[in-house]
Amino acid sequence: MLQLEYQYFAVESSLSSAGISFNTFPGTLKLSLTLSNWNFSSPSNTLHIHLSLNIQPSITDISQSTSGNITTFTLLSSNILNSTINMLHLGIADNTSIIPIQFFLNSSSPLGSGNNSTLDLELVIPSFSSSFHYDPDFSVTFLGGGNDGGDGGGNSNLLALLSLLVLLVVPAFFIFVGLMVFAYVYVIRRKRRAAVAGMVENHSL
Repeated sequence: MLQLEYQYFAVESSLSSAGISFNTFPGTLKLSLTLSNWNFSSPSNTLHIHLSLNIQPSITDISQSTSGNITTFTLLSSNILNSTINMLHLGIADNTSIIPIQFFLNSSSPLGSGNNSTLDLELVIPSFSSSFHYDPDFSVTFLGGGNDGGDGGGNSNLLALLSLLVLLVVPAFFIFVGLMVFAYVYVIRRKRRAAVAGMVENHSL
């Protein structure tokens, strides 16, 4: 089972995960990823998880810095939008062991080309017996937003992150609805076929 949990932070908070302490700032969307009842216990097993990030306007610069066990990717979209991704170097396996993970951020197109950029964020998780938990986070800042109505750009940040959250959650919702509709249509068709078969059988008698 794969469980995703989203938390939006309107105020600065101090958190800890896998023994790593870090701060979340206003405008941060934290994604918690938990795998359970999933056996990858062989040392040769690795699990690759790909997150597709579609950012508009297109990204013009990507910078990367590491402090302790946290790597920060900063994505600049012209002079309009600044997106930050904080990746922890460690996760929690089987609720007890702290183990390192690998991650890669790749762009499918040259920086600054087109109206939007699509990035592939790949997580490489090593073997575990039953569960794995990991805590990356994402934040968005509109540049120059601090003078807009005196709210520090908070409303704009909230709107941007809620849009991101909708993009992540809505497809799953429609998949669920699609499955429900399919199941309903399937049941109705089976009932109709059974009724027709019964009518044919009665007619032949």
